[in-house]
Amino acid sequence: MTLRAKPVVKGPGRSGWHSDDRRAFLTNVGFAAVIVISILLLIGYAGYSWYSDHFGAAATVDETTINRDQLRARVAVETFRIDYTEGRIRTLNAAGRLTDSSMTSQLQFLEQRRQSIPSIALERLIDIVIQSKLATSEGVSVSDADVDAQLTAEKTLVEQRHAWVIEVAPDVNKVTAKPGDAEKAAARDKAAAALKDLQSGKAWEDVAKAVSTAASAAQGGDLGWVPKDSGYDEPFMTAVFAGTQNTPTAVIEGDDGTFRIGRYTEVAPAAPDDTFQTQLDDAKISLADYRQVIRADLVRKALDAKVVANLSAPSKQRNVLQIFMSSGLSATTGVKVRHILSSPKHDPNAAQTLPLTDPAWQTAKDEATAIYNQVVADPSKFDELARTKSDESSAAETGGKLPFFDATSGIDPAFAKAIFAPDLKPGQILPPVQSAFGWHVIQFMRPLGDGDEAWMKQLRTQLIGGADFAALARDQGEGPEAAQGGDIGWVATGQFDAAKEKPIFAAAVDGVTDVTTIASDGVYLWKVIGEEVRTPTKDQIATFKKSGFTNWYAAKKALAKITRSVSTTSATP
Repeated sequence: MTLRAKPVVKGPGRSGWHSDDRRAFLTNVGFAAVIVISILLLIGYAGYSWYSDHFGAAATVDETTINRDQLRARVAVETFRIDYTEGRIRTLNAAGRLTDSSMTSQLQFLEQRRQSIPSIALERLIDIVIQSKLATSEGVSVSDADVDAQLTAEKTLVEQRHAWVIEVAPDVNKVTAKPGDAEKAAARDKAAAALKDLQSGKAWEDVAKAVSTAASAAQGGDLGWVPKDSGYDEPFMTAVFAGTQNTPTAVIEGDDGTFRIGRYTEVAPAAPDDTFQTQLDDAKISLADYRQVIRADLVRKALDAKVVANLSAPSKQRNVLQIFMSSGLSATTGVKVRHILSSPKHDPNAAQTLPLTDPAWQTAKDEATAIYNQVVADPSKFDELARTKSDESSAAETGGKLPFFDATSGIDPAFAKAIFAPDLKPGQILPPVQSAFGWHVIQFMRPLGDGDEAWMKQLRTQLIGGADFAALARDQGEGPEAAQGGDIGWVATGQFDAAKEKPIFAAAVDGVTDVTTIASDGVYLWKVIGEEVRTPTKDQIATFKKSGFTNWYAAKKALAKITRSVSTTSATP
């Protein structure tokens, strides 16, 4: 018997889940599934990216979303408007109706706007959402006819006239630091005399050069080509456009209190732009989109008019005194003083080259000594004497107050030695000091200390204790109202922004407000001395027209919940 191994017979392949073919099949299916899933993910991401890029939020205002396509569309419109305006400016320059310097200035302004187009566009879209709601609540609406009229106006180069002006601005009263009745009357009489000269046949250019206080006097009063709504004084422009060619107007008192005579010598009539639609098409802006922008502009304009009308009605007003100290101080040490300057021959500039042996120096010293004796006897006279007697050119407006000085300030050495002397006390009056400009009577007001806000709080403590507000305003205030003891007159709702209006109207009558610091402006303290219902003055209404809507809308916008979701530093948000 032999022992032999049985041959191994290869049986049939494995079946079921152990099949090699099955395993290969599943592997292929797995790879295919991965590929399909990857493709789907890519498609999904692309879809999401496309959706986000077009319909993703650029900003939200309360519950309203502003998407990126809306922002791009508005950027296109803002870009078109700047380009279109630039084209008009260049056309006017080529036609000789805009000087090269004016063109350059306007183009520089447009370029600055161009750099900010994305942020401007986003803010305007935000404003549209808020103002649309406000228009509903205020009963304001804009019709298709209104849009049509505005579109026509935008497509039309408005009428321009070659205008000329002779203006006489009233002098400033040295005591009040503003024109009074006597100064206004003198200016009016001077303008009336100029008109008589023109009517008697004197050349316009000669009268303008001799009489006009405007910057254009050197050019014979030539204002150049201007539209009626040029931004120049409204009563004057109305008179010029209502007048007769080459004929002087009557003497016109402007909104700014200046007296003017005008005329026009040439007319460029209004001219419609037949290429407007073509330019709009080239910019790939639909007329419908552009009309929506115009509608939003008209809504804002209508709201503005409504707000101004409401503010111009009789309302509760408050009579207010103010102490103001300007901001912008960068020093950390220093002193503040005020002075009265007596210069030889009343000329500070000439004093620098005048020999010290000239008798005028002794005369200036005698004048300074007399002033010093007056203010030592009665320090309350310092402000008045500074405004009326000082030879410093700005003293009539500032009361002799100077900015903070420190050891690095480039001031006269003798003056510096006097004001930086040790142990000076607030309010201390120094004997006359001679500098290169004359003789100074100096009052040391205070060291810098903790700044204007801390000092103002000390003043408030004095006022609560019974100090005279008007006296402190004259001596400490840095605004033009200081000359009148801080009197800024009657204040109506909407005349100031919320930062000022809120404390003024929150204080009790005869009460002093808390100290209010406004960044990039200054430090304020107010006292309310009266309250009554009054009809706004012409000056108040002019203020409402200038800033009433801005102040009103800023408060409304602050109430909205706004989220800005895109960067507007790029031209393609």
